[in-house]
This record gives sequence, C-alpha cells and structure tokens, in this order.
Amino acid sequence: MNAAELLERARALYRAGEVAEASILCVSLADLSRAAGDVATLADAAVLIRRPLDPAVRARVHALAAEALAALGDADPVRSSRVRAQLDATRDSFQADQPPAAHSGEDDPETVFLGLQARVGALLNAAHAEERLALAQRAIDLGRRTAELEYEAWGRRWRMDAWATLGRFAELHDEIALAGALAERLGPDWRSLLLLTRASEDLRRGRYAEASLLADEARAVGRPGGEASYLHLVFEFDAARETGARIEEVTLAVREVVGHLPFQARGWLCAALVAAGRSEEAAELWHALAPYVTRMPAHTPEFLIAAVGNADVCLSLRDTTTAQKLYEILLPYDGLHAIAHAYGPYGGPVALALGKLARLLGRADAAKQHLTDALEAAQRAESPPKAAAARAELAQLLGPRTRAGRDHADLAMGLARRLGMTPLARDIETWLSPANRNPALTSRENEIAALVAEGLTNATIAARLTLSERTVENHVSRILHKLLLTSRTALAVWYRDPDDRTEGR
Repeated sequence: MNAAELLERARALYRAGEVAEASILCVSLADLSRAAGDVATLADAAVLIRRPLDPAVRARVHALAAEALAALGDADPVRSSRVRAQLDATRDSFQADQPPAAHSGEDDPETVFLGLQARVGALLNAAHAEERLALAQRAIDLGRRTAELEYEAWGRRWRMDAWATLGRFAELHDEIALAGALAERLGPDWRSLLLLTRASEDLRRGRYAEASLLADEARAVGRPGGEASYLHLVFEFDAARETGARIEEVTLAVREVVGHLPFQARGWLCAALVAAGRSEEAAELWHALAPYVTRMPAHTPEFLIAAVGNADVCLSLRDTTTAQKLYEILLPYDGLHAIAHAYGPYGGPVALALGKLARLLGRADAAKQHLTDALEAAQRAESPPKAAAARAELAQLLGPRTRAGRDHADLAMGLARRLGMTPLARDIETWLSPANRNPALTSRENEIAALVAEGLTNATIAARLTLSERTVENHVSRILHKLLLTSRTALAVWYRDPDDRTEGR
C-alpha cells in the first residue's frame, strides 16, 4: 500500500470513529513519508485527526504536528499554517497555559477550523464561556459554508459546553436536538458523546436510572477504552454518591482508575471514601493531597468541577485551612455552574460550594446569600438534587430550632425521598431528631448563651463570670455544636426566639 492509499485508509478509519487506529496508521504513514522525503504527506497525516479526546492519541498527533512543522519550514505556507494550528489545538491543557499563536491562511477552511480549535482549547476556563460561544458560532458557520459536517459538529459541541457552564439549560436542550442529526452521520464517538450529554441531563434532574441506562448505551456505542468507558465510571460514582447504591463497589473502581490520572485526581478518591463512610482513610489521603488541590490549572476543563468536589471533602473533613483557599479560588466563578463538559456529570451551581465553604468558615451572612442563590440557580436548572442539597445546607445554617431551618429541612427531605437520595434523607432525619431540636444546655451554657445574645465578646463574658477567655471560648463552641449552629449571630437568634423566628443566619 503506497502513501496515498495509506492516507485514504487513515481518513476512512477516522470517519468511522476508529480514532486511535487512524492515529497509529498516521504514525506509520509518517515513517514512510520521512524515508521518502515526502514532507507534504507527513503534514497531511499530522492534521488528519482533529483534537482527539484520548490524551495518548492527542499526544501522538501533537508529536506528528511538531515533526511536520519542523520539516516544512517555509516551503508550503498553507500546510505550514494548518500544522501550526494543529500543534496549538492538540497542546496538553495540563501544561503551562499558553495562548495560541495567530495563524495565517484565513482563506483555507482547514487552517481556520484548526485555529478555532486552538483558540477554544486556550479558553477552557469557565470564565471564558461567552467567548467560546462566539468561536463555536464561527465553526458552525464555517461548516455550513463548506459543507463540512465535522466543523459544525465541533461548534455545536463547544456551544453545549458553554451553555452548561452558564446554566442556560434550555439552550443546551435545544442544542442537543440540533447536534443529534450530525452525530448520527459522524460515527460512534459522536453518537456516544451525545448519549452521555443526555445522560448528564437526566443526572442533573435526579433521574438516576435513566442516566445509568444512557451511560451504558454510550459505552456500548463508543469504542472500547474510549472516552465513554472512562466517563461511565464518573456517572456511576455521581449516582452512587447521591443514592448510596453500590458505593463500595464504585469506590474500588475509582481507586483503580485514579492511579493512572494526574495526582490531583486523588480528590475524586477522597470524595468516594467520604461517601462510603470511610472518613479516616479519606482524612489520611487528604492530608497528603490537600496542599495540591488548590493548584489545579485554571485553564483545564476539569478545574471547576474538581474544586467543587474538593469543597465537599473539606466540609466532610472540617478542613478550614484548605476551605479558605478554595473559597477564594471559587469566588470569581459565582453565578456559573460546575461542569467540565456537557457530556459529563453536573456539579451544581458554584454558589452551592461557596455556601458550604462559607458555612464551614463561620461566615453566616455570606453562606446564607450563597446558598439562597444556589437554591434559585438549582431550581432554574431543573435540578432537584442540587435544590435538595442547597435546602439541606440552609437547614444546617439556620438550625433545626428555627422555623425557616425546619421548613428547608422538610422540603429537602421530601425531595431526597422522592429522588432516592438515601444518604441525604438520613442526614436530614438526624438534624430533625428531637435531641437536636431540643438539646439540653447546662445552666452555665444557658448563662453564656444569654450573654452572647446580648452581643458581648468572649473577653467581656469571661470578666463578668470570672472565667478564663479560653474557657468561655470552649463553652461557646460546645453550645454551637449542640444547637447545630455555625455562628454567634445564629446563637443570638436562637436564644431570643428559638421556636417562632422565621429567619436565621
């Protein structure tokens, strides 16, 4: 088989969705081209595959593009421009954040598209979602103008990711319908990703069984070992964490997978261990991991959802030091939604994570605002699971002795039971138990609670009661723990009107 026939064979494999096989054939083609001094064919092989999902394949294509660019020099401006754009488009997003270079060849559609891919790859941070929408529209227009289906499909995919991050789920729903016809014509990988996008919608809405069936179908449609195989476990984990079903089995699978991922991915294992009730093991792993979880590159698509997942671990393990850093990292993304891609699981409004962290840090006013915003965002996103989580957090913040706290807890309980969120329902039952509604304070604790309600500081209380300031501090901490409150302000509200107060902090 000569070089031209090999190149056509590689194109046929790529169109059929056999991306890894096509990339291997491109490497063989590059070997033949190198031996024959055929630089043009080497360059054509380097740009045949457009930003593969598999990191190993992407690295293979990137290496081909680097070699082709060095061999081309200035002899063929059109191919040089294409290869240079491909080099940027296939750059590893976990490496240093480097903006793509400007690419010439605006009259060449392939150069234009590869340049768009490179630009989108440099704008994966959630804050750039609006910019990615504009680039996506250019790809769609280019695809329609050139009758190149793949250009339009990539544009639709970029739009779906941006709509999800922005929380514009009505637009996402419509985009999925438009992408469906394209996916059917582009091969199994595209069909698989579209099925996962629909599974993500079901998971967001708390339709766990439906999401599982779609994820199974996506794995069956996609190639073995492909993106759908890995994401299938991610979907399984999210469903297991929220329902409690098969969590031990899924945790074992997560442990096996993270060994092959970047070090920060061990945060996923920490979250799985916490969900499985193995807090001591999670704490041991977190001790080694915590210094690194705040170093996730912000320009990677996984950045936001990883930070939100780590926030949950901080809350479970009461790690206020890392919580403070994560709060500062997440605050600029308030108003957005945590989701790496539209075809991945939904992490909820960023405001929900911010509210959890603020509550852990004792910032009652900020926590209340974040959690109120999160509840509204979850309701707009048609996400009952995240609405239930926001209400449960508000219940903890306000306390079971306040009417508002009990109302949020009751509503969260109703959602959790309807959706099969067994762990959350169990936690709410504990918060609403008679022992928590009417905890027995000692006479000294009641005395100190009354003085806190007057607005006195620990130092003033210590002087008045002839106690050490440290003793008063310990009493206040025990009181807050008994009452399931998170601040002195909340304690003051409870003391003044524990049963009929409709607002708390």
